Amino acid sequence: DYNSQWYPVTWARDVPINQPIRVTLFDVDYVLAKTMTTSTSSQGSDDDDDEVFFAMIDRCPHKKVALSEGRITECGDKRYFQCSYHGWTFDGENGECTEIPQTLIAQQNSNKPSSSYNQSPTKKTGTNNRRRDDATAIAVRVVQGMVWLHPSRTPLEALAAMEMGELLPPPRVPEMDVEGYRSTPVVRDFPIDWTVLMENIMDPDHGHFAHSSSGMAKGFDWYSSDGVDNQVQVKEDFSDEGGWKITSSVNAVEKLVKYNRDVRSANKDESNSNKATEETPKKATTTLIAPSSITMGRRVNSTDLAPFVTAFWVCPTGTGKSRFMSAAIGKTPFSIPRWLIHININNFLDQDTFLLCGQHRAVLEREAEGYLRGEDTSGVVGGSDSSGTTTTTPNSVRKSTYVYRSPSEKMPVKVGQFFDATLSRAPNRKEGVLAWYGKNSNNHKLLESWPSREVVLDRYAQHTKICQDSMDVVKNCDKVIGTSKTVALALTFMKMVWQRSSPTASVETALKNPFVSGITVAAIRQMLARSTSIVCSLTSRIGATLLRDKAFYSILALAFLSHSLASRVKREFFFKFDEELHRTDVKAIAKNWMDL
Repeated sequence: DYNSQWYPVTWARDVPINQPIRVTLFDVDYVLAKTMTTSTSSQGSDDDDDEVFFAMIDRCPHKKVALSEGRITECGDKRYFQCSYHGWTFDGENGECTEIPQTLIAQQNSNKPSSSYNQSPTKKTGTNNRRRDDATAIAVRVVQGMVWLHPSRTPLEALAAMEMGELLPPPRVPEMDVEGYRSTPVVRDFPIDWTVLMENIMDPDHGHFAHSSSGMAKGFDWYSSDGVDNQVQVKEDFSDEGGWKITSSVNAVEKLVKYNRDVRSANKDESNSNKATEETPKKATTTLIAPSSITMGRRVNSTDLAPFVTAFWVCPTGTGKSRFMSAAIGKTPFSIPRWLIHININNFLDQDTFLLCGQHRAVLEREAEGYLRGEDTSGVVGGSDSSGTTTTTPNSVRKSTYVYRSPSEKMPVKVGQFFDATLSRAPNRKEGVLAWYGKNSNNHKLLESWPSREVVLDRYAQHTKICQDSMDVVKNCDKVIGTSKTVALALTFMKMVWQRSSPTASVETALKNPFVSGITVAAIRQMLARSTSIVCSLTSRIGATLLRDKAFYSILALAFLSHSLASRVKREFFFKFDEELHRTDVKAIAKNWMDL
């Protein structure tokens, strides 16, 4: 049941304080805000008691404009969303409309008791019994630095359900709770359907080729299967609350890497191939807690802590799009700057994201065609046979679209079956897929043009704008670039002028000016002359030092290097992976899988 799950939407550190932002789930926009408080609240963070988060559907009841375009106001310990269109204000905890500025005069005027502004708003029917002028508050939770929303429950409903055991809290990564483990959060939006992105994450075979130049072929190979001695074991678990968990495990040893080295390589390493394994290999374990959380790590057993874990969270922002969030979690002596990690991970993500466009288009096209034929991924909608009995025709999108052959694909097959069986129950999914198909097809023929690399791999729009750390780096790079230009131009100009004039002579000439001598007394002129002489002497010495050839060119070189380095760093946060870079990148495949 997609409506009864928590969904990750953003990292808490990327939400500015007292500034509402927009996040999206299943094509529905929500307004999210972070405030600082010392009071106890039903909404908040499991990690930092000083941070409190509020969320609502991003729509003001008045004229349906976005509340995320408004601001946060406060009164004592309470925080409110205020619409910037007409000033309507809503309690952040429950969505109650607390102030409509245009009605205050009428409410305070006792001579107009019959004023329509003074009437109690009409109650809505339903369990929540909200007034028509109330906004819709949404349950929000922060777990291990990640902000989670529950789109179908209010804050109080979610709290009560968790206390009664009817609602599970958002899933946790065990290693993130252990002292000594460090993690660096990553975020990026993609114009790729969230189901396709999740399948890509759990596909170990693609790393040997799509990420061939990353140097991580061995890491992917640990999670693959050779179909002989190292076969994948898959285990499924179902919870009473409607949750689904699947775990894949396989011996974390070399398979394709070993085969390439021992069989395909021209320089076979016989000593390595004959070397026996002395220790019991760890298990390369991949776990999906549906619908959004994935962890990967090498463990002694499926429940043991891993020394290094890669965690992924995929936010289903809507049909044909997704938000990717991840964290590398391990025992490291120090933390690497987040922006430096982002440069590396963005280069990594660019390597296969454009490839996913083809898979993304094929899956959405097949899913839409299934809906149009009356197929339903829940296996409910179908036709009737001659006796009038209803038949089920499941929308087997992935079974009919993909060709599974690899022994590593046991888990991807199960995940594909899960999506085919449940996706029609996801909020707005069927409508979104049919809308996408109707927009991009004609007479049941897909006409959508292939998107450009600049659109699919636009790092600035997909990452930099939504990551405060990366945005700060870009701003600092701009400052360095501007300062280095100013210094270089100023030094060049000074050298040109200095060689043609003497500052002391210029001051003496100015002091002999009749106007100056006429309005100043001798003592002041003498004092000014003496102090000016000192300043000019110092300026002359500083200028002479700076403009000496060695110092001058050293400063120019430093300015040039600063400009060049800042420009290169800044480029990493904008579109980079063009066609030429891709063609160079794929040549590295031959290193991991030798040509015969």
